Order: sequence, then structure tokens, then C-alpha cells
Amino acid sequence: MADDEQVDKFPLHAAARDGRELAVRSIVRTDRSLIRQRDDDNRTPLFWAVSAGNVDIVQSILSASAGPDGKLELINIDDVDEAGWTVAHIAASIGSLDILDLILPFEPDLSKQTSAGQTPLHYAVSRIRYEIAERLLEKYPQAVRIKDKQNQIPLHRAAAVGSIPLINLLIKYKSPLNTSDRSGWSPLFHASAEGHGDAALVLIKAGAVTDRLDPDGNTFLQVAVDEKVKKWIQDMAAREGIDL
Repeated sequence: MADDEQVDKFPLHAAARDGRELAVRSIVRTDRSLIRQRDDDNRTPLFWAVSAGNVDIVQSILSASAGPDGKLELINIDDVDEAGWTVAHIAASIGSLDILDLILPFEPDLSKQTSAGQTPLHYAVSRIRYEIAERLLEKYPQAVRIKDKQNQIPLHRAAAVGSIPLINLLIKYKSPLNTSDRSGWSPLFHASAEGHGDAALVLIKAGAVTDRLDPDGNTFLQVAVDEKVKKWIQDMAAREGIDL
């Protein structure tokens, strides 16, 4: 579909996507019902405003969607697009704390999962969005236990990207340490395999099981990215009085 056809068919979506705030306000004044219109991706204009990271347009659409009591009338904050994403997923993914803070007062369901099983917290952790993850956990601490379709909890992702601040945050919120994903790996395996020895050590000190075998009979040390990382983990654990 040509861009001009898309604009003609979904003018509010296009204005929200392109960051044209005056156009958004004008269109909404002319026909407020367009706020609930869904495009070919099953997205309302709010999705595109959030995707574009435009705080002012998000605020305009939310305000225009609300009734006299302040509750949303024209849209549901938990609306999903074709991939099962909500606007909370998008805000977490792009890392906009300002937009997330506009969404949270409407009490989004932070347990909602995309078609791949991911919650907003999964995306915040994968993209190393510490402040976003912190805010999500303040609102919904149970998210640390939700598995995606790979059976991965957010701690698997924090370990894979080697983010010690996020690992510590998730542990603070009582994340399970030894949950296995579909490959039979705990977060400790992912930290080792990705070469994040310091992250592996944090997990070990927190109580991660070190003698577990994966389906191929390997320990977390045997899947280490190389011998250098393996030796570093062993040496640092020994300094901590931990026998591997």
C-alpha cells in the first residue's frame, strides 16, 4: 500500500506515527471516534504514538479517549495488535519511561503475553532497560515468574545479556534462580555460554545450582564460551570459598 493511501485510509494513525501533533489534535476534534479505529496491523492510533515515542501525542490520545471520570472510554489499555503486543509491551521495548508512566495509571495487565509469550518485563530486560524493569516490577512483581514460549523467565534474558544490575533487581523481587528453559538451561547456563563470567558469579553467589546437567549431560562450566571464561569463573568462585 502506498504511503498516501495509508494516510487517506487511516489519517489519525499516520499523524500519530509521524509525530504530527497538531494534525492529531485537529483530527480528534473533528472525529473522536477515530481513536478506536484499527488499521491493517490491528493497531489503534495509540499504538503508533507509543511506537514513535511521542509523549505529547500519547498524552493527547489518552486524554481524548477518557471520559469525565478519567477512565478510558474509546479504547482498552490492554488492546493487542496482530502479534499480541499491548502498548505496555511497546513502551517497555522502546525504553520510554515517560510513556510507561502515562500508561500505568490506567492499570494495564502486565501479565499479558505476546504471541511469543513475552511480557513487558521480558522486553525491558532483553533490551537492558533497567528503569523500565524497575517500574514494571514495582507495579507487578509476579512478572519475574512468567515464562515465555521458550520457557524463559526474565532472569534467563538478564543472564544472557550479562546485566548484573538487572540480575540483582530480579533476584530482589524473588525471581526463581534455577528454572530450566526449553533447552534445559537455567539462567546460569546462559550467562556462561554467552561469556558473562561476572553474571555467572552473581547467580552462583545468589544460590544458583552449579552441578545441574543439561539434556546433553553438560554442566554450566562445560558450555562456557571458552576456556578463559571457564577458568575465570572457577578462580573467582574459589576466592569466594565456593567449590565448583
